[in-house]
Parts: sequence; structure tokens; C-alpha cells
Amino acid sequence: MKEEFDNLEEFTREDTEHALPLGWLILFIGLIVFGIYYVYAYTPAFTGWSQEKAFEESMQAQPK
Repeated sequence: MKEEFDNLEEFTREDTEHALPLGWLILFIGLIVFGIYYVYAYTPAFTGWSQEKAFEESMQAQPK
């Protein structure tokens, strides 16, 4: 006597079997765009920012 507890095949739809949900797709693309922005904004080679330059600017801004 064989019992089948989970018959998942009857719940799957063939038209959406391999489709990614729209929210996941938007999140995936958004993370890629954010990653590109983050690398550009926080890489010193692209922006020219350095700790030494920031320190010198802060020391010049302080009154003596």
C-alpha cells in the first residue's frame, strides 16, 4: 500500500515554472545598480578621496 503525502506536481503551473517573480527581479536589478553606485562612490581611485586629504581639509577648516 503506497501513500502519496505530497503531490507537488499537481500544484505546479507550466507557464510560470521557470519565471522569476517580478519583485525578486526588481530587487536583483536594484542591487546591481546600487552595487555599481557604491563601488563608484566609495572607491578612492574614482572619486579622489583619501583620508590624508580629508584630514588636511578638516585641519584647515578649524580656527587656530
